Amino acid sequence: MTSSKTGDGQIDKDTAIDILTRIQNGVPPDPDHVDHIRVGREAEERRLCEKPTEGLQSVKRGNGQIFFVLGDFGYGKSFFINLVADRASDMGFLRSEFDIQDLEAISDKGELYRGIVQNIRYPDEGGRGVTPLLRKFCEEVSQGEFENIASKYGFHGHPIYQMLLNLLDAWASGSLHVERDDVTLSRVEVLAAVSGYLQGESISLEELHAIGKVGFDNVTKENEYEYLRHIRSIALELGYNGLTILIDEAAEQLEWDPDSATTQRLIDLYNKCYQKDQFENMMFVFVGNEEKWDSLIEDAGHQALSDRYYVKRLVLSKLTEDDYVELVQKVANLIRIAYDESSTITDAEAREIVQQAVDHHGGVSELSPRRLLLDHNGDAANRTLVDVLESRYL
Repeated sequence: MTSSKTGDGQIDKDTAIDILTRIQNGVPPDPDHVDHIRVGREAEERRLCEKPTEGLQSVKRGNGQIFFVLGDFGYGKSFFINLVADRASDMGFLRSEFDIQDLEAISDKGELYRGIVQNIRYPDEGGRGVTPLLRKFCEEVSQGEFENIASKYGFHGHPIYQMLLNLLDAWASGSLHVERDDVTLSRVEVLAAVSGYLQGESISLEELHAIGKVGFDNVTKENEYEYLRHIRSIALELGYNGLTILIDEAAEQLEWDPDSATTQRLIDLYNKCYQKDQFENMMFVFVGNEEKWDSLIEDAGHQALSDRYYVKRLVLSKLTEDDYVELVQKVANLIRIAYDESSTITDAEAREIVQQAVDHHGGVSELSPRRLLLDHNGDAANRTLVDVLESRYL
């Protein structure tokens, strides 16, 4: 993968253009680029990334964690969660990031499981899902080592044991013959079969036979959380520090039927994060609207869930005027790099731009990252901050 930084720590022109393009369209930068645009939220970052008893540091030590990162619309939640994703990668975690359209999706364990495993990303290689993990497992684990690993992580008695055993056999010999169907699958085909099954996809009958299944089956007909634990265990064996799961709302107005399984599912997840032999080395982070989540928890009327929610509720602090000035300066610096300019704006000029936005939106408290970036003063001709900076300083 090509680095986005030059030898002196400066980002390159292509990366600057990519970040500008994304923020001009209201899309946060990729996790590994978010540092070039982030401002504020240091206390929240410390809690999730540096505090030894919570967050990633605690997960690295073998604990489970769950958090609810909350803020208003346009408040930089996605920016912040991408920052956490970048920190997780820096610390050697696998991460899974995906959006949900409705909180009811959480009540379906199969849908939640598929969202997690199909979106696994890696700190040290490209690709997503479980295929890169399984390929690395085959490359680094010998057939002779497998039994010890299976005992160490409790694979015995679970279908994943036969899947991994067959996969290692196929990898070592180059293929696997399926007697029941009298077909021979290459090791790549067996890898695809195991990956497909673990990701909750439909695979052919001969592929099911190749991975140790006797008929049509799907991971969602079994205990999805057991599979998730075992995937986590494979990651630990390969030297990763665990799995960080970041679940963002795709809509700001979500509905939650208190009579649905959503309440119980959240309690189950919370409990498993703090029970022995369950979700150790895993962290779940739900990202959403503060007012909506508070209301949903209250409407659920479940005291245990409410208690757990408020313990792990992390509300993003309001940004200060200085934070917004820094944001303007960072965007201006990206423009300088993108256009090969030698100079950028002064502190006074950045403050003037922020003041225009403050006046337009009715005060610093009414400003948000989204408003500053996309509608800084309501001028249709220069709607975004990128447009304003380009027109004034280039």
